[in-house]
Amino acid sequence: MTNDHIGTDQRVSVIGLGAMGSGIASTLLEAGFQVSVWNRSHDKIEAMAALGALACCTPNEAIQASTQIVVCLTGYDVWKKIIEDHRLQDGIANKCLIQLTGGTIDDVQEHASFIEANGARLADGAVMCFPPQLGTDDASLLVSGTAAVLQECEPLIRTLAPEWTNLGEDLTRPAVLSRALTSGIVTSLIGFVNSIAICQAGDIPLDLFMQHIDKANAILPAEKQRLLEAVRDGRTEQTQASITTWAGAHQTIHSVAGTLGTNLLVQDAVKTALQEGERLGLGDHDLAALVKVFAKDQAS
Repeated sequence: MTNDHIGTDQRVSVIGLGAMGSGIASTLLEAGFQVSVWNRSHDKIEAMAALGALACCTPNEAIQASTQIVVCLTGYDVWKKIIEDHRLQDGIANKCLIQLTGGTIDDVQEHASFIEANGARLADGAVMCFPPQLGTDDASLLVSGTAAVLQECEPLIRTLAPEWTNLGEDLTRPAVLSRALTSGIVTSLIGFVNSIAICQAGDIPLDLFMQHIDKANAILPAEKQRLLEAVRDGRTEQTQASITTWAGAHQTIHSVAGTLGTNLLVQDAVKTALQEGERLGLGDHDLAALVKVFAKDQAS
């Protein structure tokens, strides 16, 4: 992969060389950036140095090596510890940090205040793809920041994700959108694993299960789009199958799973959500109306 718009004088530092951080560093190296790297474990630094990165002994050295610094760590607690141990606040003035560490809304806001107080610039983002997808049209990168900062970082961001998403100036939006997307993914996968457990308990061959799950899942893309449009347009009373209908169907799922002796943790959660929809008077509405069950004014 090559990007003609990148010159050999384009410098960037990457702090954090886990799977994603290493993928970011190698993608930038392949694109012609001069990449300085630092990681808590030195073996990962050596691996990137073998690919042409400049090895840094401390995070301070990495920060001083470039104007733009990508931070990609396992969590904000790790980043805070690195800041404290190395007094990074003393050297970030006039630097531009591209923060790709996943965190909470409070983490993002606290970090933004820290960056501003110490004279640096900040773009906050979330990577929504696997490392091998970086630098390709399949890459997904959500980024927020001021227009000036995003313009400054645009060559770097576009190298990582040619079709990156600009979420505007609200630095919390990548955290919100990425967590919402991940919630849908992890909930679906947990449900899938629960389905496997039910098959195993009922002595259904898993190869047979896989033959039919693809057919069953074929309806999902269109159905997800329909549900989203129903919520967006406020027309959840138009339904293909009401919440009450789903609740009745789920009773049999719950019963089969219980009879087979599987853990009902997932099934109880689904049952509770459907019952709450009925309690709110939404039984005749579409499944999309369950968004009201999960709305913030229903939180307790």
